[in-house]
Amino acid sequence: MAAEIPLTEILDESHRRVPNPPALDAVVEDAGRQRLGAYYLYSAQIAGLIGGDDLAPARWPRTLADPMQKMGLSRLAPRTDRGLDAQLTAAQQATRRSPGRQAQFADLLVSLINQGDFGPLCGAADSVRLKAPGQERDGDGDLELIKDQRVIGTCKVEDHWELVAQQLAGAPLLAEQAEVGSVQATESKLARQLKETGISHAVSLGTTLAVSIHPLGAAAGLGTRLVRTRIRTGRDEADTLRQLSQDLRTIRAESDGEVADLRSGKSV
Repeated sequence: MAAEIPLTEILDESHRRVPNPPALDAVVEDAGRQRLGAYYLYSAQIAGLIGGDDLAPARWPRTLADPMQKMGLSRLAPRTDRGLDAQLTAAQQATRRSPGRQAQFADLLVSLINQGDFGPLCGAADSVRLKAPGQERDGDGDLELIKDQRVIGTCKVEDHWELVAQQLAGAPLLAEQAEVGSVQATESKLARQLKETGISHAVSLGTTLAVSIHPLGAAAGLGTRLVRTRIRTGRDEADTLRQLSQDLRTIRAESDGEVADLRSGKSV
Protein backbone atom coordinates (compact mmCIF):
# COMPACT_ATOMS: atom_id res chain seq x y z
CA MET A 1 0.00 0.00 0.00
CA ALA A 2 1.36 3.41 -0.93
CA ALA A 3 2.27 5.69 1.94
CA GLU A 4 -0.23 8.48 2.62
CA ILE A 5 0.99 11.94 1.63
CA PRO A 6 0.35 14.66 4.23
CA LEU A 7 -1.96 17.44 3.10
CA THR A 8 0.73 19.99 3.84
CA GLU A 9 3.00 18.41 1.22
CA ILE A 10 0.18 18.42 -1.34
CA LEU A 11 -0.44 22.10 -0.59
CA ASP A 12 3.26 22.93 -0.95
CA GLU A 13 3.43 21.05 -4.25
CA SER A 14 0.37 22.87 -5.59
CA HIS A 15 1.96 26.22 -4.70
CA ARG A 16 5.15 25.22 -6.53
CA ARG A 17 3.19 24.29 -9.63
CA VAL A 18 0.88 27.31 -9.53
CA PRO A 19 2.58 30.03 -7.47
CA ASN A 20 -0.12 32.62 -8.13
CA PRO A 21 -3.46 30.80 -8.42
CA PRO A 22 -6.48 32.85 -9.55
CA ALA A 23 -9.09 33.86 -7.01
CA LEU A 24 -12.18 31.67 -6.75
CA ASP A 25 -14.45 34.34 -8.20
CA ALA A 26 -12.22 34.56 -11.27
CA VAL A 27 -12.37 30.77 -11.70
CA VAL A 28 -16.17 30.82 -11.47
CA GLU A 29 -16.42 33.69 -13.95
CA ASP A 30 -14.17 31.86 -16.43
CA ALA A 31 -16.15 28.65 -16.00
CA GLY A 32 -19.36 30.45 -16.90
CA ARG A 33 -17.84 32.14 -19.93
CA GLN A 34 -16.24 28.87 -21.02
CA ARG A 35 -19.70 27.28 -21.07
CA LEU A 36 -21.09 30.24 -22.99
CA GLY A 37 -18.22 30.06 -25.49
CA ALA A 38 -18.90 26.36 -26.03
CA TYR A 39 -22.55 27.02 -26.80
CA TYR A 40 -21.62 29.84 -29.16
CA LEU A 41 -19.59 27.31 -31.14
CA TYR A 42 -22.33 24.67 -30.91
CA SER A 43 -25.08 27.04 -32.05
CA ALA A 44 -22.92 28.50 -34.83
CA GLN A 45 -22.17 24.99 -36.04
CA ILE A 46 -25.72 23.66 -36.13
CA ALA A 47 -26.97 26.94 -37.65
CA GLY A 48 -24.51 26.50 -40.51
CA LEU A 49 -22.15 29.40 -39.76
CA ILE A 50 -19.17 27.08 -39.30
CA GLY A 51 -18.37 23.51 -40.22
CA GLY A 52 -17.26 20.61 -38.09
CA ASP A 53 -13.58 21.45 -38.58
CA ASP A 54 -13.88 25.17 -37.78
CA LEU A 55 -13.49 25.19 -33.98
CA ALA A 56 -10.11 26.98 -34.09
CA PRO A 57 -10.45 30.80 -33.85
CA ALA A 58 -8.44 31.28 -37.06
CA ARG A 59 -11.26 29.57 -38.98
CA TRP A 60 -14.13 31.57 -37.49
CA PRO A 61 -16.10 33.89 -39.78
CA ARG A 62 -16.46 37.47 -38.61
CA THR A 63 -20.09 36.82 -37.64
CA LEU A 64 -18.80 34.48 -34.93
CA ALA A 65 -15.38 35.98 -34.21
CA ASP A 66 -16.65 39.49 -33.39
CA PRO A 67 -19.10 38.57 -30.60
CA MET A 68 -16.71 35.95 -29.21
CA GLN A 69 -13.99 38.59 -28.92
CA LYS A 70 -16.27 41.30 -27.54
CA MET A 71 -17.61 39.00 -24.84
CA GLY A 72 -14.21 37.67 -23.83
CA LEU A 73 -15.01 34.13 -24.93
CA SER A 74 -12.27 33.51 -27.49
CA ARG A 75 -9.55 32.45 -25.06
CA LEU A 76 -11.92 30.16 -23.14
CA ALA A 77 -13.81 28.47 -25.97
CA PRO A 78 -13.02 24.80 -26.73
CA ARG A 79 -10.54 24.19 -29.54
CA THR A 80 -11.25 20.49 -30.12
CA ASP A 81 -14.23 18.20 -30.62
CA ARG A 82 -13.50 16.53 -27.31
CA GLY A 83 -13.39 19.84 -25.48
CA LEU A 84 -16.68 20.98 -27.02
CA ASP A 85 -18.41 17.66 -26.33
CA ALA A 86 -17.46 17.96 -22.66
CA GLN A 87 -19.76 20.99 -22.37
CA LEU A 88 -22.71 19.47 -24.29
CA THR A 89 -25.35 16.88 -23.53
CA ALA A 90 -25.29 13.54 -25.35
CA ALA A 91 -28.22 14.64 -27.51
CA GLN A 92 -26.44 17.87 -28.46
CA GLN A 93 -23.29 15.96 -29.33
CA ALA A 94 -25.35 13.82 -31.70
CA THR A 95 -27.06 16.88 -33.19
CA ARG A 96 -23.84 18.65 -34.13
CA ARG A 97 -22.65 15.53 -35.98
CA SER A 98 -25.96 15.01 -37.77
CA PRO A 99 -26.13 15.82 -41.50
CA GLY A 100 -29.54 17.37 -40.80
CA ARG A 101 -28.32 19.66 -38.02
CA GLN A 102 -29.38 22.88 -39.77
CA ALA A 103 -32.95 21.63 -40.08
CA GLN A 104 -32.84 20.66 -36.41
CA PHE A 105 -31.61 24.15 -35.54
CA ALA A 106 -34.48 25.69 -37.49
CA ASP A 107 -37.03 23.49 -35.71
CA LEU A 108 -35.47 24.32 -32.34
CA LEU A 109 -35.60 28.05 -33.08
CA VAL A 110 -39.27 27.93 -34.07
CA SER A 111 -40.07 26.00 -30.89
CA LEU A 112 -38.18 28.42 -28.63
CA ILE A 113 -39.80 31.48 -30.21
CA ASN A 114 -43.34 30.11 -30.23
CA GLN A 115 -43.20 28.96 -26.63
CA GLY A 116 -42.18 32.47 -25.57
CA ASP A 117 -38.58 31.87 -24.49
CA PHE A 118 -37.46 35.04 -26.28
CA GLY A 119 -40.38 37.22 -25.27
CA PRO A 120 -42.72 39.17 -27.60
CA LEU A 121 -42.42 38.81 -31.36
CA CYS A 122 -41.77 41.78 -33.62
CA GLY A 123 -44.72 43.44 -35.35
CA ALA A 124 -47.16 42.00 -32.79
CA ALA A 125 -46.90 38.67 -34.64
CA ASP A 126 -48.69 35.67 -33.14
CA SER A 127 -46.10 33.06 -34.08
CA VAL A 128 -43.39 32.09 -36.53
CA ARG A 129 -43.06 29.24 -38.99
CA LEU A 130 -40.54 28.01 -41.52
CA LYS A 131 -41.16 28.68 -45.17
CA ALA A 132 -42.43 25.68 -47.06
CA PRO A 133 -39.75 23.86 -49.09
CA GLY A 134 -39.26 25.42 -52.50
CA GLN A 135 -40.52 28.85 -51.45
CA GLU A 136 -37.11 30.28 -50.56
CA ARG A 137 -35.86 33.00 -52.89
CA ASP A 138 -32.53 34.82 -52.95
CA GLY A 139 -32.53 37.67 -50.46
CA ASP A 140 -35.68 36.49 -48.66
CA GLY A 141 -35.78 35.20 -45.11
CA ASP A 142 -36.69 31.58 -44.41
CA LEU A 143 -38.57 32.33 -41.18
CA GLU A 144 -42.07 33.79 -41.50
CA LEU A 145 -43.78 35.96 -38.90
CA ILE A 146 -47.49 35.18 -38.72
CA LYS A 147 -50.35 37.40 -37.51
CA ASP A 148 -53.98 36.35 -37.91
CA GLN A 149 -52.83 33.56 -40.23
CA ARG A 150 -51.12 36.05 -42.56
CA VAL A 151 -47.40 36.48 -43.24
CA ILE A 152 -46.41 39.97 -42.06
CA GLY A 153 -42.64 39.65 -42.39
CA THR A 154 -39.68 37.36 -42.85
CA CYS A 155 -36.16 37.00 -41.45
CA LYS A 156 -33.33 34.50 -41.57
CA VAL A 157 -33.15 31.49 -39.28
CA GLU A 158 -29.34 31.59 -39.02
CA ASP A 159 -29.38 35.21 -37.78
CA HIS A 160 -30.84 33.94 -34.48
CA TRP A 161 -27.87 31.68 -33.72
CA GLU A 162 -26.55 33.88 -30.91
CA LEU A 163 -29.89 34.08 -29.12
CA VAL A 164 -30.16 30.29 -29.29
CA ALA A 165 -26.60 29.90 -27.98
CA GLN A 166 -27.30 32.07 -24.95
CA GLN A 167 -30.62 30.36 -24.29
CA LEU A 168 -29.06 26.89 -24.37
CA ALA A 169 -26.18 27.98 -22.15
CA GLY A 170 -28.64 29.38 -19.61
CA ALA A 171 -27.66 33.05 -19.81
CA PRO A 172 -29.56 34.76 -16.95
CA LEU A 173 -29.92 38.26 -18.40
CA LEU A 174 -31.48 36.86 -21.57
CA ALA A 175 -34.16 35.17 -19.48
CA GLU A 176 -34.82 38.42 -17.64
CA GLN A 177 -35.39 40.21 -20.95
CA ALA A 178 -37.84 37.56 -22.13
CA GLU A 179 -39.93 37.95 -18.98
CA VAL A 180 -40.84 41.54 -19.85
CA GLY A 181 -44.54 41.74 -20.69
CA SER A 182 -44.60 44.12 -23.65
CA VAL A 183 -42.60 45.14 -26.69
CA GLN A 184 -42.34 48.74 -25.44
CA ALA A 185 -41.01 47.66 -22.05
CA THR A 186 -38.58 45.28 -23.72
CA GLU A 187 -37.22 48.00 -26.01
CA SER A 188 -36.87 50.38 -23.04
CA LYS A 189 -34.95 47.77 -21.08
CA LEU A 190 -32.76 47.00 -24.10
CA ALA A 191 -31.87 50.67 -24.50
CA ARG A 192 -30.87 50.88 -20.85
CA GLN A 193 -28.81 47.68 -20.99
CA LEU A 194 -27.16 48.76 -24.24
CA LYS A 195 -26.02 51.96 -22.58
CA GLU A 196 -24.79 50.16 -19.45
CA THR A 197 -23.20 47.02 -20.88
CA GLY A 198 -22.71 47.40 -24.61
CA ILE A 199 -25.38 44.82 -25.35
CA SER A 200 -26.50 43.89 -28.83
CA HIS A 201 -24.02 44.18 -31.63
CA ALA A 202 -26.77 42.55 -33.72
CA VAL A 203 -28.52 45.91 -33.69
CA SER A 204 -25.43 47.75 -34.93
CA LEU A 205 -25.01 45.24 -37.76
CA GLY A 206 -28.58 45.78 -38.89
CA THR A 207 -29.63 42.18 -38.32
CA THR A 208 -33.38 41.62 -38.43
CA LEU A 209 -34.68 39.20 -35.80
CA ALA A 210 -38.14 37.76 -35.22
CA VAL A 211 -38.22 38.83 -31.58
CA SER A 212 -37.83 42.10 -29.73
CA ILE A 213 -34.78 41.14 -27.67
CA HIS A 214 -31.23 40.87 -28.90
CA PRO A 215 -28.12 38.96 -27.76
CA LEU A 216 -26.33 40.06 -24.62
CA GLY A 217 -23.10 41.97 -24.81
CA ALA A 218 -20.01 41.65 -22.62
CA ALA A 219 -21.80 42.40 -19.35
CA ALA A 220 -19.49 42.32 -16.33
CA GLY A 221 -19.93 39.18 -14.24
CA LEU A 222 -22.03 37.40 -16.87
CA GLY A 223 -20.09 34.16 -16.42
CA THR A 224 -20.66 34.18 -12.66
CA ARG A 225 -24.37 34.87 -13.06
CA LEU A 226 -24.62 32.07 -15.60
CA VAL A 227 -23.04 29.62 -13.14
CA ARG A 228 -25.34 30.78 -10.34
CA THR A 229 -28.36 30.39 -12.58
CA ARG A 230 -27.27 26.88 -13.49
CA ILE A 231 -26.87 26.01 -9.81
CA ARG A 232 -30.29 27.46 -8.97
CA THR A 233 -31.86 25.57 -11.88
CA GLY A 234 -30.19 22.37 -10.72
CA ARG A 235 -31.56 22.85 -7.21
CA ASP A 236 -35.05 23.50 -8.54
CA GLU A 237 -34.87 20.35 -10.67
CA ALA A 238 -33.59 18.36 -7.69
CA ASP A 239 -36.48 19.62 -5.54
CA THR A 240 -38.94 18.64 -8.28
CA LEU A 241 -37.43 15.16 -8.52
CA ARG A 242 -37.56 14.74 -4.74
CA GLN A 243 -41.23 15.73 -4.71
CA LEU A 244 -41.93 13.33 -7.57
CA SER A 245 -40.13 10.56 -5.69
CA GLN A 246 -42.24 11.22 -2.60
CA ASP A 247 -45.43 11.16 -4.68
CA LEU A 248 -44.42 7.86 -6.27
CA ARG A 249 -43.67 6.35 -2.86
CA THR A 250 -47.09 7.45 -1.63
CA ILE A 251 -48.80 5.96 -4.68
CA ARG A 252 -46.89 2.71 -4.25
CA ALA A 253 -47.81 2.51 -0.57
CA GLU A 254 -51.48 3.07 -1.41
CA SER A 255 -51.30 0.43 -4.15
CA ASP A 256 -49.64 -2.08 -1.81
CA GLY A 257 -52.42 -1.47 0.69
CA GLU A 258 -55.12 -2.04 -1.94
CA VAL A 259 -53.43 -5.25 -3.10
CA ALA A 260 -53.25 -6.48 0.49
CA ASP A 261 -56.93 -5.74 0.97
CA LEU A 262 -57.82 -7.63 -2.21
CA ARG A 263 -55.81 -10.64 -1.11
CA SER A 264 -57.49 -10.65 2.30
CA GLY A 265 -60.92 -10.41 0.68
CA LYS A 266 -61.68 -6.90 1.88
CA SER A 267 -63.53 -4.42 -0.31
CA VAL A 268 -61.31 -1.69 -1.75
